[in-house]
Amino acid sequence: MTDARNVVLICLDTVRKDYFDEYAPRLRERSSVSFEQCRAASAWSTPSHASMLTGELPHRHGIHTHNRDFSGLSRSDTFLGDLPEHDALGVSANVYASSTFGFDAVFDRYSDVAPHRRFPDGMDMEKFIQDREAEGPRRFLEFLREALRHDHTLESLGNGVLFKTNDLLRRAPLPKLLDDGASIVSREGRSTVEESDEPFFLFANFMDAHGPVHHVLGYDRSFHDAPNDWTSFEFDDWEINTGGVSAEHERDLEYHRDLYAAAIDYLDRTVASFVEEIRSKTDRETTFVITADHGENLAYPEDEELFGHTSSLTESLLHVPCYVIDPPAGYDATEREFFSHLELGDLLVGLANGETPDVFRERVPAELIGIGVGGAPRDPEEHRYWDRMLRCVYDGETKHVWDSLGGSVEYELDRDRPCWQRRVAEDVEVPAWARDFFDVDIEEYKERARAAETDREVDATVERRLEELGYR
Repeated sequence: MTDARNVVLICLDTVRKDYFDEYAPRLRERSSVSFEQCRAASAWSTPSHASMLTGELPHRHGIHTHNRDFSGLSRSDTFLGDLPEHDALGVSANVYASSTFGFDAVFDRYSDVAPHRRFPDGMDMEKFIQDREAEGPRRFLEFLREALRHDHTLESLGNGVLFKTNDLLRRAPLPKLLDDGASIVSREGRSTVEESDEPFFLFANFMDAHGPVHHVLGYDRSFHDAPNDWTSFEFDDWEINTGGVSAEHERDLEYHRDLYAAAIDYLDRTVASFVEEIRSKTDRETTFVITADHGENLAYPEDEELFGHTSSLTESLLHVPCYVIDPPAGYDATEREFFSHLELGDLLVGLANGETPDVFRERVPAELIGIGVGGAPRDPEEHRYWDRMLRCVYDGETKHVWDSLGGSVEYELDRDRPCWQRRVAEDVEVPAWARDFFDVDIEEYKERARAAETDREVDATVERRLEELGYR
């Protein structure tokens, strides 16, 4: 293993390919290789992260809408089992990719990050508040006593001060003081690497492009005109999804799209610095792979006027960036064949061994088992539609999509236009070769998964975080 490389997988949560290419010039400039036709294996965090780990479609790994628990995975079920000499490290701002849902189990060391907990070793302020009935001065004294008793007193005091300051500023027409986790993920990632042996594998999830979006002090104001106190909670995603885009939505959509761009620019600056710092702290060759677990519908016509990341397999959800910094020699600067996240594990293991494996395919599949976010219509028939299972397969510039309610659509793609698709025909015959990518009939699997649904219990702090992110 003397030639083994360190490998860092950076997941920019919810970042679609076209926006990344426009608003992340620093990371693109640092990259030696771009996989231009990278596709996520699913359309939201839980199934997509499981597919990245296992190389399997959601109906095979079983982690999806109806079962969000990763704890059943063993290391041998994932590509990490093929890196026995590497320390497996992780830091994540995504609550689904956290110890709460068992995502940490296959790693040697893992840090959960939350925007309200700037120092992860210190007290969790949201949990502290929810566990106490006292208010005002009494709550402050209780906090002070508990912080002084805590193993990490300074970090706990820091969490308290920053939590209160951010809470006060949130009610004022001022920028949000703290980012949505990028600075903490960077700091925790650096310290984790410093305290670990080489070779290592590091997974880092950055959530700042995920909604709700709002102006943050570190954002570049030139990207948007949204007021400081505006957030994407100002409008209802599901009003757009069920009724389409109307004139009254245009201003809020413009604010959201521009703030999404500003968030990606902020990530570009933050992650580019993170890459340079990791480079400076490692002795071995270190390769970085930058991608996203899924993209985001922003209610453009090409998104079929859908908003968010639910109930569809649009190009805006599945076409994600994949750039490689400091790889071993072997790949072209621009690789134009399909690359699926189902092959991501093989790529990472190959890079760790100084190789550039052939991970490109002529046809690639993706799959969504059901609805992934909260707020869906409660009417049984409407809910059944939005919770339908979807499958798709890519073949050249054609995408075949079909669902568990019997619908099917053929789309035209353009390899030179990221995140673009055009509906060509409906109620089409799905080719047999496309269905052959899947082991179980779509209707059968949907019913089986729904019947076996499990719901992992979480505490009030996690429940609130999921609600903030739109998952409840």
